[in-house]
Amino acid sequence: MDLWDAAKRKQKMSLSDLDPDLVECLVNGDGLYSHYSKRSPFLFLDTKGSHVLILARGQNDEVTAVDALNCTGGYATGILGGRVGDLKDVMIEALDEATATNDEHHALERLHLSRKVKQLIADHTRTHPEQWAVSFTSTGTEAMDLAVQLVLQEGYDAQSGEPTERTGRDVIVACFGAWHGWGMAPNQLLNRKQYTGGVPRIAGNEIVFMGYGSENELQRIFSTYRGRIRAVFVEGILGDGGIMPASESWWRRLTHMAEEEGARIVDDEILTCLRTGGALALPRGVAPHCLTLGKGLGFGLFPISAVIWRQDLIHLRRNLGLRTFNARPFMARVTLAGLQYIEDNGLFEKSREIGRRLVDGLGGLIKSHSQMIKAVRGQGCMVGVELHKPYAGKTRLLRDCLILEGLVSEAESGTLGDRVPAECRVNQTMRMTPPMTLSDEDLNEVIHRFDRGCARFLTELE
Repeated sequence: MDLWDAAKRKQKMSLSDLDPDLVECLVNGDGLYSHYSKRSPFLFLDTKGSHVLILARGQNDEVTAVDALNCTGGYATGILGGRVGDLKDVMIEALDEATATNDEHHALERLHLSRKVKQLIADHTRTHPEQWAVSFTSTGTEAMDLAVQLVLQEGYDAQSGEPTERTGRDVIVACFGAWHGWGMAPNQLLNRKQYTGGVPRIAGNEIVFMGYGSENELQRIFSTYRGRIRAVFVEGILGDGGIMPASESWWRRLTHMAEEEGARIVDDEILTCLRTGGALALPRGVAPHCLTLGKGLGFGLFPISAVIWRQDLIHLRRNLGLRTFNARPFMARVTLAGLQYIEDNGLFEKSREIGRRLVDGLGGLIKSHSQMIKAVRGQGCMVGVELHKPYAGKTRLLRDCLILEGLVSEAESGTLGDRVPAECRVNQTMRMTPPMTLSDEDLNEVIHRFDRGCARFLTELE
């Protein structure tokens, strides 16, 4: 059976029509637990360009084949979509030629990638490449773990076990609604008890939270904890908190206040890396003290992340930067080729245009779905559709309806809770992160399919 053809015809079938492995995967899963505490009814089977073939299990063992546009960006072929195949020659060459050194020894491929990453960061922050140091890691969680270590161990003497500098700096500021990774240290930067409860706190430090993007919150935090703030952890765009960009004014004020306080700014760009119209999401000319990159950096091919810091201010303790997969030469060569491909093909500019058109097009759906859609916002290939209550509490159903109408997106938790200032509260939001190579035809289809998915969702609720 040609399942792509079945998807085009929206053909329904029974489990008994399918290969036994497909049946087992649909019925029992592949060992992965979903974010929603139950098995997903969807099996992702094949990819063609920006499209993915999905088998959806319904009631009474009915199965539907779906041809869907993949707007989850960090997965499958990632930010390059179908054009990731243009890196094939480089990948074959790298398989044949790249050395097999580990993280303890030098490799030219890693040197060339380091130069490129530092140049991208310097161009965006309007600094000099030699101001920055870089260490490659595997996942975003590992990158954030290293970033936490860097700022906590600054001024700490390993031999005496006592701080020799930056004494009294015992406050770490994070943002309501942020997400920084799955490890225990990054989890402590979250204001969600399901992740922080029952695991050790960061010893000797107090974690305090502020509303992202609010200048009133900046004033409150820096006034209340003056002289005690060691580091401020932020995101280029608040992702899981509802796809919330911060204003340039907020970023300028944050950097000014941190400079006066002597606090380090750690900018988590793992989710936003490369996809928001530039190398970074934060405004050009703003220079944090430490940055983390990930997700898009691996182009959907392998996990690779990076930690970049101002080496005139922050010093890496001996052995701290070693990681098992520290941009192995094969990975480094392919990643470098991907970064060059983005520049050579003007894909930062292309992603900015995609973002403008998506925000306009999805925003145009507010009129027809005014009871459901509250706001549309975003930057480059990262756009969020915020929902009104009570629809915001049903994002899993909306996600499923969108998939069945041929569009893969994700739900973000928003920024809610009694402790969150009213001006900073955001409802659950659907995240659209299409590839930066999205065609005009597929872009229009994204908008049409989102419209159909909303209509299906509302019908399901009746």
